[in-house]
Amino acid sequence: TATTNTAVAQFSDTLLRLTDLNVLRFVSDSSLAEGVPTTPVDLHTILKQLSTKFHDVLEPYELDECSAYAQGRELIEDMIFHPERTINLSDEERDRYRIAEREISEATEDAVEIMFRVRRPAIICMTTAGLLNATDRGGIFKGRLTGCRVVIGDEASQIPEPAFVAIAARFPDARHIYIGDVNQLDPHVRCSRNSKAAQLGARGIMDILLRKNVPLAPLLTTFRAHPALNELPSQLFYDGTLISGTAPDERRLLLDAINLPNPDIPFLFVDVAGESIRSTNGSHFNEAELQACRDLVQGLLAKGLPSASLSVIAFYREQYRKLEDYAQRLNIAIYTVDSVQGRETDIVILLTTRTDIQLNQGDFIDDRLRMNVALTRSKHGLFVLGKAKALEHLPHWSRLLQWADNHGVIATTTTLADLLL
Repeated sequence: TATTNTAVAQFSDTLLRLTDLNVLRFVSDSSLAEGVPTTPVDLHTILKQLSTKFHDVLEPYELDECSAYAQGRELIEDMIFHPERTINLSDEERDRYRIAEREISEATEDAVEIMFRVRRPAIICMTTAGLLNATDRGGIFKGRLTGCRVVIGDEASQIPEPAFVAIAARFPDARHIYIGDVNQLDPHVRCSRNSKAAQLGARGIMDILLRKNVPLAPLLTTFRAHPALNELPSQLFYDGTLISGTAPDERRLLLDAINLPNPDIPFLFVDVAGESIRSTNGSHFNEAELQACRDLVQGLLAKGLPSASLSVIAFYREQYRKLEDYAQRLNIAIYTVDSVQGRETDIVILLTTRTDIQLNQGDFIDDRLRMNVALTRSKHGLFVLGKAKALEHLPHWSRLLQWADNHGVIATTTTLADLLL
């Protein structure tokens, strides 16, 4: 289990390499409608395949039930994935949809019961909210997971204390394994860690478990990024203890596409000459940085890098909002730092935006957990856009700038344009 559907989809896909195990992923229809990633082992995909893949072992009535489910589910998914088609439906088509919606719940229960007989899952992947809902009264797995022997929580620093208590109570006889990083964001990022709310229920379970006498296994080898990209967060946040498990020649997408100042390090800090503006909602934006980001995106695409390999991450929501339509038109993922934990992209463009930061106002952008998340999303390359003069007096950002200067990976927007020619 994990807190986001994206993280669950990622480790579901990874588990598919274990071809001798039946893997199942549960994802709600509301999440599917929001466009979360799908996998070949999503529950409703597996249920639709029962009548064909297990035809020889199903009883005649079970075949009928599975076929009825598959037909009804196709109609429901047509509404989920293509809501625009429901606008001009005939009365007959609307009746079919209403009947499918009314009958699909019972049909799903019947199909799930059959699945547990003919394709019992060895591993079920779902979000923490999905796990608690699916095993609650009236849930799709109510009473079916009582024999579960192991519960594994990934990105556990994001699992809040109340959810942990509920999961532990729901599976009292299972072994619980929680994997997470105390150097990344807590579940409630806007809640002060010293506030009463945080201390009495808003903490992540990694913080809680580390205070107790529970068995620990430190995981220091990281496989996501180019080794040179691991060096920076290792020095800033992990006391130099991180070990890279990926060879440099496996992470050369950016280095092979453009000639960076340091040919061994797929990192560039771009010093943007511009000023940020505080918006009416209290967030910040920076027109010079917006233009520099657009120019960089266009230059990378012109070098043949696919849009799916790029993402933009913004510290400030107003900067995110001003780039959102542009990124969507180009099919480039865009996130705020506070929403990106657990995700990864080949090449990341990180926007720092603010230029009017006083030392006593840097708690947000210089927060070590938030900064660590921002710097560790990329696999093949990282561009950081910002104003060096504004960041150099902040404790963590000054160390980043010193590291970048030592390695010769600082450029201006003018020299960046030359690199992209």
